[in-house]
Amino acid sequence: MPHVSAERLQRIFHECERHQARMMTAYQHVQHLLPLQPTSYLKLKEEDIAYIDQFLFRYAKLQDAMGQRLFKAMLVFFQEDVEALPFLDILNRLEKLEFIASAEKWQELREIRNAIAHEYDDSPELAVQALNAVFASHQDLRDIYFGLKSVCGRRIDVYR
Repeated sequence: MPHVSAERLQRIFHECERHQARMMTAYQHVQHLLPLQPTSYLKLKEEDIAYIDQFLFRYAKLQDAMGQRLFKAMLVFFQEDVEALPFLDILNRLEKLEFIASAEKWQELREIRNAIAHEYDDSPELAVQALNAVFASHQDLRDIYFGLKSVCGRRIDVYR
């Protein structure tokens, strides 16, 4: 079974922390515009668009770091044999161990993120709908991240 060191886990958490902090900085600059409406969306200033883009980029990066590295690294660190498991089984194992509250919630966040990946240049209504969904879900993403961080904080000394 592979091994993940506490240092490796800390590096992944550090990466996640950087993404969530920068996501929140961008959010603070645009939260006064939310929820977006098609008319306000069409009138966004370049600076606002840049902050929205930064928010979306960091939201995606945080989700990627968690889904591609943190989830599996945590399970391996806590001596779970997940090497051959598909991602859905990893999510379910995280939920069963109470590392995350809901595997289904994570899948919803992925669907929201995937919706924003589409280009909506010809439809401000669809763009606003997708953007508002991402902005509305950012706290759920952060809650999952901070929950994982808390789990490690409570359990890591036991495993050293």
